[in-house]
Amino acid sequence: MLIALLLPAVQAAREAARRMQCSNQVKQISLSLHTHHDSKDYFPPLGDQFFGKFAYSAGAGTLLYLLPYIELTALYDGIVGDADKAVADGSKIQCPWDTSTMHQQRLISAILCPSNGERTIKNPGWIPNNYVFSMGDGCWAQHAADQSVNHCVSSRGMFYYNLDGVYNTGKSFGDCSDGSSNTIAVSECLTPNAHGGTDVRSNVAVYTGIWDGTPWGRPGGCMTGLTMTDRRAFASSHASGNSYRGELALCGWLTAGGFTTLTPPNTPICVYEIAAREHDRWGVFPPTSNHAGGVSVGLLDGSVRFISNTVDCNGASERAVKTGSSPFGVWGALGSPAGGESKTL
Repeated sequence: MLIALLLPAVQAAREAARRMQCSNQVKQISLSLHTHHDSKDYFPPLGDQFFGKFAYSAGAGTLLYLLPYIELTALYDGIVGDADKAVADGSKIQCPWDTSTMHQQRLISAILCPSNGERTIKNPGWIPNNYVFSMGDGCWAQHAADQSVNHCVSSRGMFYYNLDGVYNTGKSFGDCSDGSSNTIAVSECLTPNAHGGTDVRSNVAVYTGIWDGTPWGRPGGCMTGLTMTDRRAFASSHASGNSYRGELALCGWLTAGGFTTLTPPNTPICVYEIAAREHDRWGVFPPTSNHAGGVSVGLLDGSVRFISNTVDCNGASERAVKTGSSPFGVWGALGSPAGGESKTL
């Protein structure tokens, strides 16, 4: 009887400790963005070819750029050295996870939330990762032919996304007119128990219900029309099986390295897709965690807050916008660095 009474209290205390450790790691990643900005005068991108060192478009993610600033310089130097050697030999390594350095790498504790118990390395070079970067309050289209339309609102976040080898200098504090204390930079994602599984908090579901016939769509459809156990949502293996969310550290692909502030934390993740890659990765990517009631977020000023699953998002029933205030409540306002909103938590 006494054990039965004490066990919940012990478990709660352990989770509190894990959440504190996670918060500290989010803090360190947030501060590393500052250090990168101090060194380069801009923030790293969400994804690109790492100054042309890798062959895949947007194969390198934000975390690769931040490795030297979170005391992982040796890992960074090894990856860069592998890539430079390949270029000198007349070829290119596809992405960071294809380097010999990553194939020899084990788990990286600095990018793992202790509340996420999954720690399996599924393939050489695949390193689990539980921290992702803000894409803002916009729906994105990773493979859209015209990045100015087709549901792509890439101007709503703090990090550039560079496709097809084109490198743009990243955004700076000057692009954050809402104030760094009102703008989210980093949050959490879960590593799935099964690659391409049916848990819509850790895998990416295919769900066409977020399209309403307009160029923008309504993200709330993913939250209200897709249940947490709806296996029918995974009819296409391309989006659900190849999302790599929480599995492929240092990756710049949007589903693997980014999150949106369109729908509240710990609601379903989904993309709109009617044929392979036709609308691949246009979708809704809320942050997720195993912490009770919400997720930890790092703001652009380096502070960390815990955001509740019930944070105001105005029902997520509106359409995404390119300019002006966010239509997605306080949550959307926190994701947009230049929306001009007066709302704060």
